[in-house]
Amino acid sequence: MECFRCGTIVDNENVCPHCGANIKTYRKILSTSNLLYNRGLEMAQIRDLSGAIVNLKEALRYNKYNTKARNLLGLIYFELGETVMALSEWVISKNLDPDNELADRYLDVIQNTPGMLDKLDQTTKKYNQALHYCRQGSRDMASIQLRKVLNLNPKFVAGHQLLALLCMQEGKYNEARKELNAAGKIDVRNTITLRYTKEVREKLKEQNQNKKKKKDDLISFQDGNDTVLMPGGSFLDMLDASRASIFNILTGLVIGLLICFFLVVPTVKQRATERAAQTLVDTNEELTNSSTNVSQLKKKVDSLEKELANYTGKADAVNSYEELMKAKEALDAADMTTAAEAIDKVNPELLSEKGRAQYDTIHGTVYAEILGNLMTAGNQLLSGEDYQGALEQFAQIVAIDEDFNEGQALFSQAECQWKLSQRDDAIKSYKRVIELHPDSDLAKQSRKRLEEAGSKEDNT
Repeated sequence: MECFRCGTIVDNENVCPHCGANIKTYRKILSTSNLLYNRGLEMAQIRDLSGAIVNLKEALRYNKYNTKARNLLGLIYFELGETVMALSEWVISKNLDPDNELADRYLDVIQNTPGMLDKLDQTTKKYNQALHYCRQGSRDMASIQLRKVLNLNPKFVAGHQLLALLCMQEGKYNEARKELNAAGKIDVRNTITLRYTKEVREKLKEQNQNKKKKKDDLISFQDGNDTVLMPGGSFLDMLDASRASIFNILTGLVIGLLICFFLVVPTVKQRATERAAQTLVDTNEELTNSSTNVSQLKKKVDSLEKELANYTGKADAVNSYEELMKAKEALDAADMTTAAEAIDKVNPELLSEKGRAQYDTIHGTVYAEILGNLMTAGNQLLSGEDYQGALEQFAQIVAIDEDFNEGQALFSQAECQWKLSQRDDAIKSYKRVIELHPDSDLAKQSRKRLEEAGSKEDNT
């Protein structure tokens, strides 16, 4: 295992031998994340997908870099028909670990399979349309849309559950049980599926009890070796009931024929016309939107990748503390170059209050030392009339801090530029000295140089 602070390989110690960090709690966090991942994997193997999702989410809460758990979570979402959530998990996994081959393979399969993106987009679109119909109270249209969704993606658990709920509202409990059985085969312990199944069983049990009561109303007696079943009551009652039944049957036939002729036939014709028109509209819509749906889903994936790039683009706190420690060690060893390189890699926004204070101290010490050395070297070269060499030293100081030593480095740079006949650059430097320190002696000397430059221009 690597130390979270310095990256040193640690075997069984509770303290890092290199940086002294206490890694006992860190080891326990990683172990807990791996344990939850193993539980989620076991539940996924027995198709307890809901339980697996809970454990995998908890594993990622302990360790967001657990790419195994994230890849498995994406597979479970894809198995349940939640494609967008699956793509999100795989894109996050790919950005956290660029060498993650599983996430690359899953994304390539979806993006490179002909018609896959269009099929997934159509599934989501039709499911949302079914929800819209449900809110409007159009249960028939919602059922039609859901059956289309399940034809495109038979493993869409939410589609099976919603269709079962519509069947329950219509009193079609046998059909509801079929849909719930299909959802249960995909996710055996889904709480919504189990709750609906319990309600369907209770309703079917009530129906069976009602049928049993009707059978109990019959009277049975033995006639020799035969058992005769007769409705309860006297013979006259039975005769009167038979006459009434025959009259009711005839009346029902007449009314049924009238209803069929005046109501059912026109309704059937109208529905057939509406279905044909709807089929034509759906076909045209699929033909016109097939290309745009694919491009829209690709844009969603690209936007997710950009967001995750921003999320993972910053150096994390562990790396910042590691570079801060390197800078401190280099500063103690008087290695200013290494200290400057390390302190530049630190992101102060990710440090704690104490870490930020140490960062400010090291940063000020390192650059004060470096700039002071550059200033001394520049002054020596300037005294020896090596103006080009001196200009290079002073230019480095100005690039880092143009107000170093109360503008002395900037003024010395201007003097070197003046000596080397770089008049335009020198004039800019003199003006900057006057702007930063208008009341100083350096500003007075800079004004004299500018007056000289102006008089020379007038003479020319």
